[in-house]
Amino acid sequence: MQIDELFEQTHKLPTVPRVVQDLISSFGQDEVNVGAIADRIALDQVITAKLLRLANSAHFGASRKIGSAHEAIIVLGFNTVRTLVVACGVTGAFVATPGFDRQQFWRNSLHVALIAGGLAKLSRDNHELAFTCGLLHCIGELLIHVTQPELASKIDRSVTTGGNRATLESNNIGFNYMDVGAELARRWNFPEAIQFAIAEQQMPKPGSRLSALLHLALAINRNDDEAALPAAALEYLQLSAETVQQQRSTLTASDPELEDMLL
Repeated sequence: MQIDELFEQTHKLPTVPRVVQDLISSFGQDEVNVGAIADRIALDQVITAKLLRLANSAHFGASRKIGSAHEAIIVLGFNTVRTLVVACGVTGAFVATPGFDRQQFWRNSLHVALIAGGLAKLSRDNHELAFTCGLLHCIGELLIHVTQPELASKIDRSVTTGGNRATLESNNIGFNYMDVGAELARRWNFPEAIQFAIAEQQMPKPGSRLSALLHLALAINRNDDEAALPAAALEYLQLSAETVQQQRSTLTASDPELEDMLL
């Protein structure tokens, strides 16, 4: 199968709300009309309800009750609101798939997102972009489950017995979840940095800080102990292994409240 054939199954492909598309596009813009964005968020009742629930949660610790998208942007900042709305839109774009634990999938993706965001703060990179990239890193796997459910379930069973997912997908389909995720990010008009990071997450190429951040976040997520971290990524991000290990418990801390409300 060619990857275009998978994306030709338009009746199965996820779509995100228009406001999410607008916000995705704003990642690459120097100037953004925040008021217009807030107006568009307010038109989507589902997204607005999720945003306000998040904005008023203990996770963000707002000093006063937030009652609108405009207030959320004022109190939390545009970048935080953008990240939350994009996350709500993306996680809500996929319908339930029989035999696939959608909640656990997004829970793991959110965990990687939190680690990536935390690392970005340490390396002084864009926290929101790293968080979004972490959330999307495995989205190709979900799309394969939506479009090829029987084959995806077969691959899942092989993975549980020690098989490598990317290799199994490449051998059985002709491409893997990283290829699919990068292509979906391209079709959704995410920044090229996110597209490249998804595609390169197992072996980042020199020159992309976001790819290095995601690669390092995945290494931390895979290991509960103090296993060796990828030296090339650490060096490129100018982070020491000692600093990252000291922050490991903070980086890997889960956020049940955020999970419950976002997922």
